[in-house]
Amino acid sequence: MTDQQPSSRPNLRQALELAGSHFVNLVEIGILKAFIDFGVFDKLPESDDESSSSITVAELAARMPNCDEATLERMANFLVAAGILASPSPGRVAHTPSSRAYCTGQVPAGFIVHVYNFLLRPVACWSTFFERQGGRLAAPVDSHHNPLGLATGHPARDLYGILDAEPKLAKLFNAAMQGSAKIYSLDGVYDFGWMRDLLGLDDGPAIVDVGGSSGGALIDILSANAFVPPARCAVLDLPQALEGDGTGTGTAATAEAPGVQLVSGSMFALPLPAPVRGALVYHLRRVLNDFPDGAVAQALTAIRAACRPDGTSRVLIVEELLHSNRSKFSVAQDIFVMNFGGKRRSANMFGALADRAGFRVNAVLEDKATDFGVVELVTV
Repeated sequence: MTDQQPSSRPNLRQALELAGSHFVNLVEIGILKAFIDFGVFDKLPESDDESSSSITVAELAARMPNCDEATLERMANFLVAAGILASPSPGRVAHTPSSRAYCTGQVPAGFIVHVYNFLLRPVACWSTFFERQGGRLAAPVDSHHNPLGLATGHPARDLYGILDAEPKLAKLFNAAMQGSAKIYSLDGVYDFGWMRDLLGLDDGPAIVDVGGSSGGALIDILSANAFVPPARCAVLDLPQALEGDGTGTGTAATAEAPGVQLVSGSMFALPLPAPVRGALVYHLRRVLNDFPDGAVAQALTAIRAACRPDGTSRVLIVEELLHSNRSKFSVAQDIFVMNFGGKRRSANMFGALADRAGFRVNAVLEDKATDFGVVELVTV
């Protein structure tokens, strides 16, 4: 009798352990999203006293309208097993430092909701999207046909068209963008001093914040560069963005920087509206990465046509840039924006698109603490 040969079948336990980590991560995000939506974390006791810091699941359920106790317990059991909630004794739950981060208004809570809506929901539609691409594994080339549109029931709309049709989603999206806006401050990264002498030569537009919505980025620039007259600055965006972006801040630019013009229009339109033509600076913060290459080239072409004929106009692209030493999180963000037709780019990738529109890269300035940078373009 010959020795029994080792089985060629894969080790089932090993395979499950490998895939199981992805499985539990998805379960965790789903439960966190549900608890955030229903405000469960907000209802847990905040006391540091052990005698009053925990609560029974039944007591927690009684604090929650429209909550089934058995379902709450099943989900809470998972979060206890994951170490997100504590359970000092059977049937009782309590906060941990991790769970407090998911209370209403906390940045991690907003991030979980953002990931759920703009990553997990579209990912569930990838198979359908690829089938509609002719069975090809291919990213969107048209911003009006993307996985997010399939997930939300708007298969022929771009990101901003989807947000127009989904006010609640728009409010969450804009809140997430505003919550991270301070990361992208140009103070100490880009020097606007070159504008000083040029401002005195004529009374043309100084800075146009393209796709600037509430004008938060422009307000930051003006507060750090008092020599720039607000009355010679403008925000160019779609009318619904200027009227209000779902968070009640649609008129922030005029309220905090009196004199700033709010100009209704699209960055893809050729020509751009008259009030924003001939500016010294066209500033685009976290706008271009929301669109595929063709749309970005179209926008840059429209801006190029609006630039000053004397070559003094500059375009500032403020985005998180891809680098050769790509981190896992950085590449994940590229996949995230792919869901609505977007794309994260390197400075060289922006340079190639700039070349198509009649620009060249003049400088690349990066914030050493983050991945964001400024790609400065000049006309050719």
